[in-house]
Amino acid sequence: MATELPLRLNLAKERAVKRAAGLRCELCGGEFPSFLLEIHLLPPGGGVIEPGPDLQREILVLCARCHRDVHACRLPRADQKELVRSRRAGVRREIRTILGYNPMPYTPPDVDLAAIYEETRQLSGFLVNGAG
Repeated sequence: MATELPLRLNLAKERAVKRAAGLRCELCGGEFPSFLLEIHLLPPGGGVIEPGPDLQREILVLCARCHRDVHACRLPRADQKELVRSRRAGVRREIRTILGYNPMPYTPPDVDLAAIYEETRQLSGFLVNGAG
């Protein structure tokens, strides 16, 4: 039996996450008042219990019936992750903001693209023309 990491959100953050999800169950799509929605923490994957810094990737907003069904039917983690991935980008950003996560912007490595291009061009010429 897997142990679920308890999710500790204050009431204001919990309500804000539910509002960000449109006050809708992310499984059945039904619209509910905030007090009838629950925050579900996805089960640990591969024995890892601690969620990463982007908690938005590890939670779902579910109505009580769907939350009960997810646990009773043991909806596979992969299916739960797919529900999270299907969130609109704006909803993901809003939940991340509520939960205090700001992803670092991507910075490409400092490389000499001209040198890489030249190496690739020479290698492709070598492969096309052969070694001799």
